[in-house]
Formats: sequence, C-alpha cells, structure tokens
Amino acid sequence: MEETTADDHLEPDPSPLKMIDGKDELNLAEFPLCAISDRLPSDQKTIHFEDRIWDNNRGETITRQLTITGSDEYGLPTAHDDEVLLGLIQLTRLQDFSSRRINFTRYHLIQVLGWRDESKTYERLERSLNRWVGVTLYYRNAWWSRQDKCWVDEKFHVLDNVTLYDRDTARRRREAGGQAHLPLSTFVWNDVLFRSFAAGNLKSIDFDMFRSLESAVAKRLYRFLDKRFFHRDRWQFNLKELCWAHIGLARSYDAANLKRKLKSGLIELEAKGFVRAMSDVERFQKIRSGEWTVLVEKARPVPVTPECDRPRSESPALQEALVRRGVTPSTATETLRRHPVDRIQAQLEVFDWLVEQHDPKISRNPAGFLVASIKGEYAPPCGFLPREERERRAQQAARRQEGIAERQRKQEAIALAKAQQVESSIEQFWQGLSVAERERLEREALSRATSLQQDLLAGDGTLALATRKSILDAFALRCMHVEG
Repeated sequence: MEETTADDHLEPDPSPLKMIDGKDELNLAEFPLCAISDRLPSDQKTIHFEDRIWDNNRGETITRQLTITGSDEYGLPTAHDDEVLLGLIQLTRLQDFSSRRINFTRYHLIQVLGWRDESKTYERLERSLNRWVGVTLYYRNAWWSRQDKCWVDEKFHVLDNVTLYDRDTARRRREAGGQAHLPLSTFVWNDVLFRSFAAGNLKSIDFDMFRSLESAVAKRLYRFLDKRFFHRDRWQFNLKELCWAHIGLARSYDAANLKRKLKSGLIELEAKGFVRAMSDVERFQKIRSGEWTVLVEKARPVPVTPECDRPRSESPALQEALVRRGVTPSTATETLRRHPVDRIQAQLEVFDWLVEQHDPKISRNPAGFLVASIKGEYAPPCGFLPREERERRAQQAARRQEGIAERQRKQEAIALAKAQQVESSIEQFWQGLSVAERERLEREALSRATSLQQDLLAGDGTLALATRKSILDAFALRCMHVEG
C-alpha cells in the first residue's frame, strides 16, 4: 500500500480546484482534534473530550472519550491545523484513497485550502505538519470501526511521517527556466486512520462551503452537523456537551459565553442556508440554573439556478430530487451539468429501489453512491423493476385485493340474509303456538339444557338471557325440521 507510483515525479495540477465533492472521515467529524483557538498555552500538552451516548449494540449508555496529546516541541493542534488535516484528506481523495503514502506539493495543498500563496503560509503548513506527526490520539469507546460495526478503543498518531522538499519556490523557477523536475513531498497516514478510509467510513462534504466559512466555530459546527443531519434534520443538544465535546470550546466558558460563541457560528451557517434561522427563545431552552439545551434544524432552501446554468428544463426538479437524497447543492448542480437527464432519472429510480430494499451497498454513503452511480452509469441490479412497472404491479395487486374484499362482502351479505331468514322462521314458529303449548315446549327445551347451560341460566343479566334464547332457538329449529 505504501509503494511509490509511476507518477512520483509528476506535478499535480496546481490550479485552484472546485472541491464540490469533498470527503470527511466520520470519526474526525464527530470529535474535534483541537481546541477552537489559534493559540494554546505553551505549557498545555493535552486536551480531553467526552460525551455520553446510547449504544444499541450494548443496550446501554456509554461514555466516549478522546484524549489528544502534543509533542513538547510543537504542541497541540490548533483550528488552522484542523483545516490542514481536512485538506490532506482532500488530497487523498484526489488520489482515490489508493495509498497511505500521498505525493503532494505545499503549493497544491495551499490551492486546495484556498489560502494565500505567500511565505508565511508555507511556514504555517510546515508547523502544522510537524504537529500532526507529533500528535497522539487516544480514543476510548469513541472510535467507530466500520468493519466491526461497534465503538472500539484506538491509540495512534495521525501521520506516520512527512517528507518535505523545498519544491514550491523551485517550481516557480522551473516554470521560468525549464529546470528538471525534483521529487515530490510526501506524507503517510497512520494505518488505523487509513484503514478507516479504506473501509468507507467517510462522508461527503461540500468543501467549497467549508472554505467559505470564516470562523473556526462555524467550520467545526458545519462538519459535525453535516454528519448528524444525515440521520435526521432536527437535533436538540445539551449546550455544554455540544460546545465542549464536539465544537472544542473551552470548559472555562459559562453558559452565557457558550451561547454567545455558538450563536456566532450558527448565524454564519444560517446565512449560508445550512441551518434554519431561529430566535434565541426557540433556539435555547433553559433546563435549570446553568444548564441549557440548543435546538438545531437543517434548512430546506429551494434551489435557485440561473437560467444560463439550466441547459435542461428538468434541471430544477432534478436538482431538488438529488438534494432530497442527501447530495449537496453544489454537487447536484455539477452532476446536472455533466450528465444526461435520462441517465440521472434512471439512476434515481434504481437508488430509490435500493433504499426500499435496504440494500447494504448504499448504507455506507447513500449520497455518494448515488453520485457515483450517475457518473459510472451503473447497470440496474438483478430484480430491479422500473417505477412504472412497480406501479402497474401495485395497481394489479390493489385490484386483486379489492376483488377479494368484494367477494368477502358478498359472502357476508348472503350469510347475514340467511341468518335473518332463520331468525324470522323461529319467530314465526313460536308465534304460531298457543300460550299453553309455547310454555310446554319452552319447559321441555330448557329441561334438556346441559349442566353448563343450566349454570349459565341460573345467573342474572345478559348472559343468562342469551343462553335461554340459544336453547329455545335450537329447540325450535329441531321442531321445525321434524314438522318439515
């Protein structure tokens, strides 16, 4: 997995990229790997995050913990370092997660991150990479193993090693003078993290949107909520747990400051149309002194596409259909531009059918599977039926059920008519008798009652009356049969 490739000495395209189909590792989206701060105290070498969740596998609430330690020389990662790590994941995605060893240039990474191409940026990148090599992560009940489908303990470094060449200045010189190529810089993922990549423990992320956010709080919120919104569109969190364990705000903040910090990030996400705008009264609910909940709901904007970007009249409806199935708006727009309408519609039908069948192929990343199936024009799986055929068969089944129900109604009507006829005949039989004859026959009928019937007759109320009528009706039918 770590061998170099035939393209070791080829420069990646350094032009700015539209990262419409970014990726994020699900464990890294759940817990932050840094405190939300550009600077930490020089003597602080450890940060700790903890929450409690219900574990379906164990049938109990468990405590998840993440402890992060930094090296003495380079310390703990900051919010900028967290961006760099997400940028490294995008570089790995561009190479199809094919190897732990990734070839890159700092210039290319800067382009991916959308940072300025200047000297201090290169210095910042090198400090960041140094930190990630020195950082150790200790997950306790907090690392989701896709292979084992359970929470496990894991301890590992993020990067095993980094090799940097002073290529970025040399690159510009080569462009001017045509000098020979030099080796690329490389970084190597730790095996635990790369195995999670390879297992598909990834989610799509609109990396362009991530880069457009200004505050570290908004960026962290976006990654965490984008993961949670996959499961449902409305969440209510404990304020302290959300801010401390999942955003990375300092535990020294009281509830008022936590709300203020969190609100600044939420306002930014509201402006981007990612979360629904709410008043503070709706957003924050007080439980007791110092304890609050925070409500967050995914926004449902109506996609608006300029006419010049609508090569097909069906595009708005198709874009909305893609977004409803979890595809980011920017990815949906790009997909519509690149692929025929009939292909997209066909793959949407297949996707919906797979969802109905609970097919495991789409459980890992449904939106990503849908986009990939459109790009690759996947053949429908065995057993797939187009929507029209499914609807036709459903209509046939409905008609069959209606026919069965109609026959049952007719049978019930016939049975009711027969019962009413028998009841009328019994009534006519008793009415045709004299009073003395009727009393004699009733005494005879009741004398033939079984012991159980006699016990019921001895009681009071409805049950005794019903038993008496049943005995007399049966006796009348026998008499009528004899006479007939």
